[in-house]
Amino acid sequence: MKKFLLSVLILVTILIGNPLTAMAQEKPSAESIEELIFDSLESPSQKLPPNFLRLSDEIEDTVKELGPLDDLTGTWVGKGWNLIAVPINSDRPRNTGECSGTPANPPRENFCVMIMPYVETLTFTPIGAPVPNRGFPVDTFVVGLHYQQVVSDANTFKPLHIENGMWLLLDKEKKIVARLSSIPHGNSLLAIGKAFDVDGNFQITPVDGLPILEKPSVRYNYPYFTAEGVPPLDPANPNQILQDEIDQQKLLKTVVLDVSTENQGGISNIPFIEKNADTTSFKSTFWIEEVRDEKGEEFLQLQYSQTTDLDFIKDSTSEDPDKLIVWPHIDVATMVKQ
Repeated sequence: MKKFLLSVLILVTILIGNPLTAMAQEKPSAESIEELIFDSLESPSQKLPPNFLRLSDEIEDTVKELGPLDDLTGTWVGKGWNLIAVPINSDRPRNTGECSGTPANPPRENFCVMIMPYVETLTFTPIGAPVPNRGFPVDTFVVGLHYQQVVSDANTFKPLHIENGMWLLLDKEKKIVARLSSIPHGNSLLAIGKAFDVDGNFQITPVDGLPILEKPSVRYNYPYFTAEGVPPLDPANPNQILQDEIDQQKLLKTVVLDVSTENQGGISNIPFIEKNADTTSFKSTFWIEEVRDEKGEEFLQLQYSQTTDLDFIKDSTSEDPDKLIVWPHIDVATMVKQ
């Protein structure tokens, strides 16, 4: 009997191949895998139909919840100025193409001042739906905008800066807002603050772009005032260039977004940045302005001023051996909504 069964098995193998091998080689279809996953889910809420797509809210509904961020939505184009000092190796020849400021102690210095005009495109798009933050005593829902910033040199059109991030409305009643930013130098930041309204024309608070030392030093200030781009930019108050713009205009209403990393936010830097030009704080003010021109037509204008503090080079005016000079990196711009 055993010989008979063995003979039958050999005959079947010859005619149709090994049935066990055929079963092992059979691959499940995509549909069977999807059904397997679907059937393994435990709760009804997990059992979404195959090919299910979770849709976000209607864009119009999302924008309605943005409050003071509402008018940012869209694309802005304009021009601005970048003021920055960076560390350089004083044992190497100065890069005169970038370091246009004349050093106080020629021919070499250990920092470089660059003041450059730029053109910019800044685009904001709504986050698809409110984001729930679970907590006690109540949950909160955050709405906001994605943004992408692209900056190029106004003279050469070479890329200067790109940045991605979000503006968030954390509390609609208290108008608490936040800015999250990622910069490819190797920095990311969270800045928190408030939004408020201003009627009519107003005065922009001055901001000082000169290095901060324990005691004043001509050596460190001098290159700022001999750099290309001065004037029209005033290193002692880069915001003046924004004030000059709106002094020639009639403003109806302005929404101000004022945020800082000092308000329970912070900055993270890659080790190279921390070692060479540590980015320690960031402050940004946006003015979303309703402007009426000479023809009586109204348009939206965006101005901003932002200061990023960079710490490098020992402060020789201080008795503290660990104290570094603080170098404000300032960007100011005026843009029009497209």
